[in-house]
Amino acid sequence: MNSIMETVCAVCTKVRNNSKQGVSFQNLLTILRREFRKQEFNLKIKSDRDKHLNSEEFYVNAYYDAEDDQNQEIPIEVVVHHNFDKSTVWDQKHVTELLVQVFDATVHEFKHQRQSFKRNHIVYSDYMKKPYKDYLEEDDEIDAYAVSIAIELCRSLGKYRALRHMGRISILARFKLNDRFVSPCLASYFGQFENLQNPTLKRLAKKVYVRLQKIDTDVIFL
Repeated sequence: MNSIMETVCAVCTKVRNNSKQGVSFQNLLTILRREFRKQEFNLKIKSDRDKHLNSEEFYVNAYYDAEDDQNQEIPIEVVVHHNFDKSTVWDQKHVTELLVQVFDATVHEFKHQRQSFKRNHIVYSDYMKKPYKDYLEEDDEIDAYAVSIAIELCRSLGKYRALRHMGRISILARFKLNDRFVSPCLASYFGQFENLQNPTLKRLAKKVYVRLQKIDTDVIFL
């Protein structure tokens, strides 16, 4: 995954560098699409206005479709949910916050694409129709979220500090810095399964530890 992360990190860094003087949300997405196209990344970037969000809120979701991939259609879709005024000019802080989410969501979906390649795009279950807890128990999701959690922990704590705390992963899951979980994905898993003896959490913890050992922190977008 380090090679994919390196390219996505380079895209996000280029977009931030091209937005130093302030940028509107629409122009930011235009720049982001252009930089991904230059790297020949086969994905869509869309925005969705959600009037239930306040004017400063946003979040990023992404999806991978194995059938689209097999049919040589665009398989990954990244969606920015927001309620921004089109005239709002973004500063570097807000640009970075958005790009961090784009980086994390995109890397997660490219992990799913790699999983799909390994089994010739065979789909074993429809995750989107499952309850959230069942979805988190899927092997593919445990594997992909292990990457996401390792990224979050490296970003918030640093790789070696995170590795030292893996023996107390239940504490790590609840740990916050500046009122934010050091790993929101890890916190979400523990919120669903709670007991460290749960087989899903045991599998996840082992995979996170392995990912932390392998990950190149130089290719994590910060």
